[in-house]
Amino acid sequence: MSTTPAIVPTRLSFGQRTRVALLRGVMLVFKLTTLFRRSPVPRGARSDHRYGDHRDQTLEVIDPVAGVPERAPVIYIHGGGWIAGKKELYTRDLYFLAERGHRVFNLEYPLAPENPHPGVLRSLLKALDWIVERHPEVTEAHFMGDSAGGNLVTMLGLLSHNPELIRDVDPNASPRTAVSCISIISIYGVLDRLSWIRNGFPLASAMLESYAGKAAFEVQVLPELAITPMDLKFDAVPPTYLCAGTEDELCDSTRMFGEAIKGSVNEVQLEIFTGEKHGFFNMSWRPASQKMREQILAFTARHQPAPNAGA
Repeated sequence: MSTTPAIVPTRLSFGQRTRVALLRGVMLVFKLTTLFRRSPVPRGARSDHRYGDHRDQTLEVIDPVAGVPERAPVIYIHGGGWIAGKKELYTRDLYFLAERGHRVFNLEYPLAPENPHPGVLRSLLKALDWIVERHPEVTEAHFMGDSAGGNLVTMLGLLSHNPELIRDVDPNASPRTAVSCISIISIYGVLDRLSWIRNGFPLASAMLESYAGKAAFEVQVLPELAITPMDLKFDAVPPTYLCAGTEDELCDSTRMFGEAIKGSVNEVQLEIFTGEKHGFFNMSWRPASQKMREQILAFTARHQPAPNAGA
């Protein structure tokens, strides 16, 4: 068996390193502010775990509320442009899933530029292995994420339904994802490489270069740099929910992918929220955020597997 190619950190200019540090600093401030916010008291248990040796290979499990009919699990992957963000920023915003009977696996992962593509996807595949080892009853789940996390859940969902693509992530990986994807829920995801740069998304160039190097700015890339769904050649698409706001520089990316898969045999729900900017999922007080959550719950309910379907 050949050795899995090592992950080499991306070398950035001083200016790009400064931009990465700036975004990480902003995310740190957001994380600290969560300590002073009154969080809803979860009625289900919550626990933290490690799925690998890296300090960021961690996850939290939010159990479904007792007494509520149990639904299929949700695997959540946070955003942050692949270079920032922490799972703890999302815990309070995932309770609505547990309240409806979903067990939530909220994943952390090592960040770029220290851990560029395909290192992030390899870590997430390892997290799926951990989930099955510790929760053997979990054979399938909804894959949900926002921004760069919306990119990553879409990539994992497509890998799940087109396992021949896994070899470009890790030639020695299992020819299937440990957890099968029931559906993709991508919230203003990075679903193509270049439109968000043209549209002026803040720090987009630093994020893209950190994650995949300068070659990622080319119009066409080789399979090893297929870092977005629009770069992949695939046959099968799971049921997919896509959303973004009209004032989000990533709205075009969401629309492009939605148009590309609208002929799928499975449901594709594309929702564009007028006047909303990037990040409104975490603004639970906004009517658009509340409506999005209602739509997500309805979407997962429509795609709830039959009992013992994954057995």
